Amino acid sequence: MEPITGTGNLILLFTIIHFTLGRSFSVLFAIFNQMSVLLYFPLALAFDYVQIPVYGMLLEQSSKKFFVVRWLTHKTDNVITSLNQRPLLKKVMSLGNVGLILLSALPIRGFGILSGSIVSFFLKKSRREGTILLMTGSFIGIFIVMGIAKGVFKILSFF
Repeated sequence: MEPITGTGNLILLFTIIHFTLGRSFSVLFAIFNQMSVLLYFPLALAFDYVQIPVYGMLLEQSSKKFFVVRWLTHKTDNVITSLNQRPLLKKVMSLGNVGLILLSALPIRGFGILSGSIVSFFLKKSRREGTILLMTGSFIGIFIVMGIAKGVFKILSFF
């Protein structure tokens, strides 16, 4: 087995991590492996942008009963249940558009593009407005993860 040193291997792993574990983990992976910010930042934004219309289309077609929609409906029910159980999520959603941006930005489990897409759909945001709000959240979210990672690495360098 050869090490993960090639740029192509890093991009492939970054992509797999982004779509399976989420933006926070993929950005942390990129920083940990010293990928160029000019490479992983646009990739993360593009991958988040690709997810928005996919989730939107699935939500719009949710009246049809095929597996993916059943899975998404189950995820929607989980998000709504967690909204009712978590005071932080209630607070974020009470902020309106700013709350939607925060929902898609914060690197906390239950937040992200999927949750933001679902909430945007239920708030009856237009495709354009929802996409702009979610991408703004994605942009801010990448900076949040970068800041946290850089801060942790700086603190660890003192030891």
